[in-house]
Amino acid sequence: MTRHAPFALALACTAALAAAPLAAQDTTTAVRPGMQEADVVARWGQPVAVRRAGDWTYLFFLNGAEREYGYYDCVFLQGGQVVDAVVRAPEHVYLGTSSSPPGRIPEFTPPRQAPPPGAAAAGTVTGVRVSGTPTTPERPET
Repeated sequence: MTRHAPFALALACTAALAAAPLAAQDTTTAVRPGMQEADVVARWGQPVAVRRAGDWTYLFFLNGAEREYGYYDCVFLQGGQVVDAVVRAPEHVYLGTSSSPPGRIPEFTPPRQAPPPGAAAAGTVTGVRVSGTPTTPERPET
């Protein structure tokens, strides 16, 4: 019996480890793209703040690491539907593709530079064609 004890222990550990990912994949409280605000609140509770701007709604939730990360977990809704989420709390699960996944290292984004004078960007109107004889408008008297 003692000879089989290591095998039984290894089997029990393997079974426990195999079950762990299944528990971690519980999606009953997960937020998905396309959900409405009420669905998010039903899963994660009342947000600490809600901001609305035009067609956009931003739901802010505590994540327990506001001092470390510098922000709340945030769910973005456009037209009343979830389109993105930035989450850090382990109990908040977003099943879409986040614009800021955990572990992403912030990097500098340089500002867009204007094209040099005389160079036109693609699709830019570069001038007006004038037909006929050009005339110079008269200046008003001052």
